[in-house]
Amino acid sequence: CSECPNSKFLPATDQAIHDHLSGKKMIGLYPLLQDETCWFLVIDFDKGGWQGHVKAFLDVCGKWNIPAALERSQSGNGAHIWIFFTDPIPAYLARKLGCGLITQTMKDRHEISLSSYDRLFPAQDTMPKGGFGNLIALPLQGERRKRGNSVFLDTDLNLHADQWGFLASIQRINYDEVNAVVRRLSEDGDIID
Repeated sequence: CSECPNSKFLPATDQAIHDHLSGKKMIGLYPLLQDETCWFLVIDFDKGGWQGHVKAFLDVCGKWNIPAALERSQSGNGAHIWIFFTDPIPAYLARKLGCGLITQTMKDRHEISLSSYDRLFPAQDTMPKGGFGNLIALPLQGERRKRGNSVFLDTDLNLHADQWGFLASIQRINYDEVNAVVRRLSEDGDIID
């Protein structure tokens, strides 16, 4: 709870990031900002069949010119697809983008149920009273990386050899691009919430 008198929030320092990357600790962040915007959207897949589901989802992202980064989850039993924005955009719009892409994936691949789809981050459109929204662990945690998890993969689910180079190459999209895609996806039919 954000109002707890006993809470002691640690700052995001170079040491905290080093400890995460080296595996001493695990850090995460709350994607929903106080003004109900976010810098990114994450689509979480973590049940059986996730490999085929993320490939289908990434195909749809490619069709709609949405740059997306695939991360194998901390456990290795799922994946996160990250979509980054140039500036913070309203969480409701980011979530509509995610829902629209999921809906389009199910339309394009009607044989895929997307049963591995778990949730979106941010998980809500508005800031919960007295809270922060949902926490997501950051990628590249040292101990998990040693097991081949918490790393970025290509569309064939192979490890990117240069994780830092891949991160530097990720494109981000702006508000107008997100808004235009959401509008087009909405015209094509109902977006599943």
